[in-house]
Amino acid sequence: MTNEQNLKYRRDVDLGLKKGTSAIIQNYFDSYPVMRMATKYTPYRTWGTARRDGPYCYMEVVKKAGLEYDALSHEKAVEYLSLLKERRDYRLQTGTAMVKWQNTQLVSRAREIAAEKDTRFQSIKANLVSMGWEEKDFPMDNKAFRELVLKDQKLTPKVWQNIKPKLEPMLEKSRLERERRLRRLNREDAVRSFYHPMSREITDLPFDITEMGFFPKHFELVMELPPIKALLENDTETITEEQWAEVAPGVRLIAVKWWRDSLKQLVDSLENGSTPESGETNTADQGNVDSETETMGVIFESIEALKARLSKATSVFSCTVRFCRTTACFHQGIMHTFSAHGWSSPDGLFSYMQPLRPEGQTLVKRLLKDLHFDPVTVNSSEVVSEDQSQKDFLCTRCDKRVARYMTFGELIQHYLDHQKWFENVTEAVQNSPDSCYPSWPVDNELPTIVNDHDWIYRDELLVRKDDYRTRDEVIKLQKEFLKGELNDPTSDTTGVVPLATGEMKLHIQMK
Repeated sequence: MTNEQNLKYRRDVDLGLKKGTSAIIQNYFDSYPVMRMATKYTPYRTWGTARRDGPYCYMEVVKKAGLEYDALSHEKAVEYLSLLKERRDYRLQTGTAMVKWQNTQLVSRAREIAAEKDTRFQSIKANLVSMGWEEKDFPMDNKAFRELVLKDQKLTPKVWQNIKPKLEPMLEKSRLERERRLRRLNREDAVRSFYHPMSREITDLPFDITEMGFFPKHFELVMELPPIKALLENDTETITEEQWAEVAPGVRLIAVKWWRDSLKQLVDSLENGSTPESGETNTADQGNVDSETETMGVIFESIEALKARLSKATSVFSCTVRFCRTTACFHQGIMHTFSAHGWSSPDGLFSYMQPLRPEGQTLVKRLLKDLHFDPVTVNSSEVVSEDQSQKDFLCTRCDKRVARYMTFGELIQHYLDHQKWFENVTEAVQNSPDSCYPSWPVDNELPTIVNDHDWIYRDELLVRKDDYRTRDEVIKLQKEFLKGELNDPTSDTTGVVPLATGEMKLHIQMK
């Protein structure tokens, strides 16, 4: 039989027709749209471009129609082309309908196969459940198991007797593996239940966070500790209190060292002005440390000394998370990172808490002096309230008619924001072109911008802490001022929004 590809019409084949006849005739015999729809002819693609090997028609048909076309007069040739067009449209319509019918049959058959597979699976499932197996014992990730249960073949008693001996070993293996994993999870949960109270006792933070667990960045690192790893590898149902009591001293020593090292890095960053580095602990090396070199008492003494340093009012940190502008003392910073950013490990502490820059530390000392505290000896608990959220501090550099009460951390951030604004505006004025000041004399000095919140070169009082009576008087004064401004027709009240709490908020829009 002649190869089909050799019978296809190509432009380089001479059919003995008049010039241009083949180009006119071939379009009426091109069945490419239908053939492509049936996926029997796929264009060859390379680098995103399609290439077709000419129309999908046969040269004998084109040659016969071309000879008939050349033999006709002009009027008859036009009628002949109309006839060819009608025939081509009929073929395309019929072929398209046939392809759609074929695709419908294929989809219908696919659904039938899926239904047959599901029926077979449900029958096998019912038989296995009656034998005592559970669906969670089915190893659906096992290819051999899927080939046996998901098959488009009816499950007859004979077929069931043939596949039953093949399924039982796979089910037994899957059940044993599942039970082994479940026991492993039970042992890990037991480690968590024992380790959580120990970690909370070691950290001894002045607030209660019941869900907080002192773990490294990944809990798998804790599981790799030599004493805990030995308990986890022992395939028992769970870990008893007696088993934990045997390894608890070693685990406690390692956890205490983790906490000591975390505090030490924070203190070093605070005193040296560097960012604390986050690193994963080498649990294998820590587990092999000789306990005689560092006793528990020596480590706890070091921890108390570090905590005493971090409890100073000058131990202020800023949050490094993007778009977070929180500034707080040590304990308040830990509460913030846990509640706002989900900190539960030393790595999170390193990632989110960063000491202030030297100018920020100078600001903190200046604020403490204005509050009549000794920056060297005062603790943060003496400056801020017990819950560390009471807004008692008022900026004395702001107009008292619009100034707002802030926490100590918000007050620090308030001055830092003003300093940053002053630096940005000063730079913008210095680098601005002369066209920005058309009326300014040439070679004259640029406008002078005064930083009224400067804490280095200005000696005025920065802050005051008011009692409830004084604070109520200030708020009353602010309400009266706001009321007068809103009722004054000559005043610009755009952006002034009264709040339900009696405070006020100014929205500044850049124009």
